[in-house]
Amino acid sequence: MTVSTNTHSTSRSQRRLQHLAAALLAGSAIFATVDAPLAQQATAISINVPGGNLSTALNALAAQAKLQIVYDAAITQGVRTSGVSGNLPVDAALSQMLSGTGISYRYSGRTVTLSKAATADAAAATDGDATNLDTLQVKTSRYYASGNPSSAAIDEELIARVQASSLPELVRQTPGVSMGGGVRLQGQSISIRGFARQSDTRILLDGAPKNFEKYDQGNIFVEPELLKRVEIEKGATSVRYGNGGFGGTVRMESKDAADMLRPGESWGAWGKTAYQTANKEFLETGALYGRSDFGTPITYDGLLSLTWRKGGDMRVGGGEHYAFSDSKLATGMAKFGAEFDGHEINTSVIYGESNNWGPVAAIRGQLDISLSDIARYGYKEAARRRLAWRELQDLTTTFEYKYKGDSELWNPRFMASYSSTGQLATRPGNLSPAASVGGLENEATYSDLRLELENTSEFTLGGLDHSLNYGLQYNAHKRDVWMYDVANKNSAQHNYGYYAPWFMPEGTQDTASAFVRDTISVTDDLKITPGMRFDFIRSEGVPSNAPRYNNPAAGHDFSAVDHTGFTPAISVIWDATRNLRLFADWSYAMRAPNIDEIYSNQSAATTAASTSRGLEAERNNTINLGAEVNFDDVLTSGDMFAAKVAVYNNHVTNPVTRRFGTANLSGMGVVGPVPFYWNTPSYSTSGLEIQAHYENERMFADLGLSWMTGTRQGAINNVFGPRTYTNDLAPFTAQTTLGVKFPDQDLTFGWSGTFVDAQDKTPYNQDGKTYARPPSAGYAVHGLFMSWTPKDGIMKDTELHAAVENIFDKNYEPYLADGITAMPGRNFKVSLSRKF
Repeated sequence: MTVSTNTHSTSRSQRRLQHLAAALLAGSAIFATVDAPLAQQATAISINVPGGNLSTALNALAAQAKLQIVYDAAITQGVRTSGVSGNLPVDAALSQMLSGTGISYRYSGRTVTLSKAATADAAAATDGDATNLDTLQVKTSRYYASGNPSSAAIDEELIARVQASSLPELVRQTPGVSMGGGVRLQGQSISIRGFARQSDTRILLDGAPKNFEKYDQGNIFVEPELLKRVEIEKGATSVRYGNGGFGGTVRMESKDAADMLRPGESWGAWGKTAYQTANKEFLETGALYGRSDFGTPITYDGLLSLTWRKGGDMRVGGGEHYAFSDSKLATGMAKFGAEFDGHEINTSVIYGESNNWGPVAAIRGQLDISLSDIARYGYKEAARRRLAWRELQDLTTTFEYKYKGDSELWNPRFMASYSSTGQLATRPGNLSPAASVGGLENEATYSDLRLELENTSEFTLGGLDHSLNYGLQYNAHKRDVWMYDVANKNSAQHNYGYYAPWFMPEGTQDTASAFVRDTISVTDDLKITPGMRFDFIRSEGVPSNAPRYNNPAAGHDFSAVDHTGFTPAISVIWDATRNLRLFADWSYAMRAPNIDEIYSNQSAATTAASTSRGLEAERNNTINLGAEVNFDDVLTSGDMFAAKVAVYNNHVTNPVTRRFGTANLSGMGVVGPVPFYWNTPSYSTSGLEIQAHYENERMFADLGLSWMTGTRQGAINNVFGPRTYTNDLAPFTAQTTLGVKFPDQDLTFGWSGTFVDAQDKTPYNQDGKTYARPPSAGYAVHGLFMSWTPKDGIMKDTELHAAVENIFDKNYEPYLADGITAMPGRNFKVSLSRKF
């Protein structure tokens, strides 16, 4: 027997007053309302199950509908389905998927049982009647649907309820995931399991890579309102991805028409308005979408969406407002798709713009204005002299083709994407800022062209079922950078001011890759997935236009350099009992040095002047172990409890760091110029993550715990010294939620709390004050939440979410904020949306 499982898953001033009054009245924050399976039979939900093998499709439907589906594997053997997508009840989805197969279904409590006339025994078994089957193994429904304790998913409902202004704000409540940078949207970043460099977190939007690593700026600028789902795969144990991402991979999926349409609709519209008090931020967004075959064999779908977000200066805990922390972001999205006889094509274009005045370094707290400057220039001019006007453009385009036919061996997928993020920063014209802070004007544009071709073959070999996934990938990454160093406008050695900063050089990095992974079903309960990946990376710099930073005698060499390597990996999933699942993952991941690390340099007058073409690739010997338990009817009939535990260890060899510190600059046997970057001794990190969830008809509770530690041989500024802590370890964190549900009123209320320990595991106290993050104090932040999602009556298809975050107006600075920026104070949020 096979079981597919998952579980629960007017005027401007008038409008501002209306939003604020609604937020105050609600006095709460948001969370998920999880409907009981019986309600889901008649309630329309968003479903997107592609055609293909029926067993695979049933697994997908179980995950999306949060139900348990039980059936005898014999009735689905060799059976295919055309799939189903749209907003529709589970009954309708099942009927469409099973149409023409001769398979029927019935509900029994929390379980949906499939049967055929020839195998009706399976259906009868769930009703307590006699059965001729020797063994029926029924596995409990699973709350955590990812299939891996190191993975996490944020669905569309939770995205709507969190009302985050940025992706880092959205994912930071996930155990092991932290936000860096502070309250300014253009300065935020993501850290996973103690890996905080931009290249340590792989970010994908509809499969397109988003790479932006401009110094002292954030790295992701995607509007959360565009997204239907975010998956976080912690660690670097999948051969599907390569060259970096030691912390993990964040995969974002944007909305499409199938997610928005109501049952029976061929087109529709949706609008939403939102407001938060901490920075008086308004959000307006809307979409127009449709899906129809227009009387032809081809089904078309499309979506157009516009979003506008604008906020003022952020009020942090205690009442202080951060000057010039305002933000603006306008985003448009267009998507088109077509399906015909197993063929599927999807295209998308997403474009966003943001511009504002802000500190030169977007990763900044309060604007630092000296009293002497205020006395000399006045406050407004003194502030202006510390600002830059930043214009940011972000573009993502994708094309995807998939085919699922009658053959189990041929299920190809091709994808092409282009993404680009550019930022232009301009200082006031009467200043002469130094090149080290970007000069008078600078611009950086990072782009990626990516091609993927892969296939999945399902077959039986040696009595074992195999799902073989293999493919080729190519990625062309380019960095276009220039600066006007007005202080050296008369210097020929500086090309009269026009050149790329020596610490942010131009260049390209092309990666050609191949991968294969085979999921082998050893038994019904044991799956082993070995995999292998090969990466060829060619990096090439663009010679600086400034002779001072393009001097062969100083070791400046911008010619191409290659890095290659294999990444082996293996994962094991064992359903030890009907309630217990065990996991293990291992890989030997690789990260090639990036353009900045290879081609940054200094002048001949410095100790470490040379480019660093001799850098070796970093390696991460990483392992994850985990367990997941699921129980039904624990305290009361119909309740459930789920928990998962993950432990991990990373051992990184050849880590790349900038070369500084007196002990490190003594030459150390280097013949000729000393490289600006080098490979340093290894370091290790390890950690523990725990999540637990309890739910019954009237209440729910969640707990998340994260702990990590790590040390390195020596220190970054002295590799000969004693062992020190690694620099980016997040402190012990506990996240809790307790809520009550009122199903008849479609209401959810509750409380959430985040408790963070003090962090003193930092090399700052180990002679690392010149580079390390300072210690941080512990803190506790509380919130209230409310969600109203009426399913009947005049307010059907309307959603109201309200929250109050940081209800005690706590002033706190997270460890990854570098001791320079606090977080928002008491913040009322409210959003109202409706489909038309």
